[in-house]
Amino acid sequence: MIHGLIFWCFEGFLIFTYGAGRWRSVMGKLDLGYDSFEPLFRYDVDLANRLVTEAAHQLDKPTDTLLEDFGTFLVTDERVERVRRLLRFGGVDYTDFLHSLEDLHGRAQLAVPDLDLPTIELDAITAEEFRITCCSVAQGVGFILLGVLRALADDYGALAYLEHLGREGQDETISVRLLEMRHGTGRAFHLAAGGVP
Repeated sequence: MIHGLIFWCFEGFLIFTYGAGRWRSVMGKLDLGYDSFEPLFRYDVDLANRLVTEAAHQLDKPTDTLLEDFGTFLVTDERVERVRRLLRFGGVDYTDFLHSLEDLHGRAQLAVPDLDLPTIELDAITAEEFRITCCSVAQGVGFILLGVLRALADDYGALAYLEHLGREGQDETISVRLLEMRHGTGRAFHLAAGGVP
């Protein structure tokens, strides 16, 4: 089962990016008897697969690309700023953030106690190269994380090359190669919500 908050965020992503009409069309094809998801409910993994497949079909996009775009949305769109804040608590720079990924599951549960995010394992190959594994996840979850990681690199002002290495069993792996820590100016971030004037 998948937490309704994930479905609710995906619903917002499609509506804000492609319009309410497209969302209604996707939900109409699924014929669920409702047109919105409740963030406090839980839904079946099969429904998530059907939802993503139908949305990708209607948008004429590969499902992997759509999921990566969703991951980017979670970091960059101001309407889900809380997700970015949860992630940015992980460190002062991109390397710190990468090293904090193994703690993300616990941090998320502090914010939403019944939100069961995948376990993430980080293997630091060198100071600039990392391998990140999403463990026991539904098909495609690694692409959501890939979008998150790309967006966070920009957010921190780092230049990184990221690649989804595929799926083995129930795990999906991402390669991260840090090319430059201070490639650009990162987005402002303050611990207090709303920042400081």
